[in-house]
Amino acid sequence: MNSILKRFLLVSSFYLLTPAASAFDFSESLRAGSDALSATSQVSGDAQLLMGQLQGGLGVTESQAMGGTSALLQLAQNSLGADAMTGLTDQVSGLNGLLGASTGAGLGKSLLGSVTSMESVEQAFRAIGLDAGMVQQFAPMVLDFLANQGVAAGLLGSLGSLWSPTV
Repeated sequence: MNSILKRFLLVSSFYLLTPAASAFDFSESLRAGSDALSATSQVSGDAQLLMGQLQGGLGVTESQAMGGTSALLQLAQNSLGADAMTGLTDQVSGLNGLLGASTGAGLGKSLLGSVTSMESVEQAFRAIGLDAGMVQQFAPMVLDFLANQGVAAGLLGSLGSLWSPTV
């Protein structure tokens, strides 16, 4: 009798859990996250050019370009400090939108506030549907873009060191 009861409970639990398991669609969650990303960030100015370069060069969506760049910039802000980022955002228009500074409730304060290491950048990339290895394709493109915008060599060097691969 005990064996029959165990089998019944096991089979019943499969029937109870199956609808719940199929109700969660991970790809739908990622799509919703990407939509939220687009809705919370306004890309303007020079940053629009960067988004276009990332989309064209890497074949990513606009939301992925925004999210990846935002993760890298948030790491820079958390690691290098507000003064360094102020110099960067003053020089390259539109970067404030990627950090959420213009809205007060953007990515920097909500989705990416906890980006403090390359591991957390890689987690952010995975959350927006990109392989963690894409970080090393984003970083050089972002650095080249910033260099072309006239960002100081010292700051570019700091960013390059910060965004280098984890060992």
